[in-house]
Amino acid sequence: MDLASLSQKALEHGLGSIEDNLGPLIPFTLVVDESHPDPTERRIVLTRFAAEFLEESLQQAQGSIVPGPGIARYAIAWDGYVTVEGRKWDAILVEAGDASAPDGMLLAQRYEAKEAGFFSKKRRNVGVGNPLAVGSTPSRLWTGNP
Repeated sequence: MDLASLSQKALEHGLGSIEDNLGPLIPFTLVVDESHPDPTERRIVLTRFAAEFLEESLQQAQGSIVPGPGIARYAIAWDGYVTVEGRKWDAILVEAGDASAPDGMLLAQRYEAKEAGFFSKKRRNVGVGNPLAVGSTPSRLWTGNP
């Protein structure tokens, strides 16, 4: 799975995790493990990081991404904010990087709570617009070797 696909998967999983509007997103990582010699056995590993404070959870997720054998790409997802045209939005943020490139990317998917239906008092979080490229960030897997 390439970096763009992994990033999209992280955004979709993050938005799906908070869709029911029952609480904040627990920060998580997706790591592509290519250590198995058979390409059909390679996998994406999802790990959630729960701590007393969301900031701690995010720090744990970020600290878990270290270069290692077979670790090709990663994505870290958390709940945060992004400002677009002067408006502050709730957003799923994703940092993603690759072992073969010095720079990773930071993406955001805006969302807002909407009523689930005409007769329903429940609210659901729904994505707003397309994912946004927020900027670049150093890849946590880059070791300086192409």
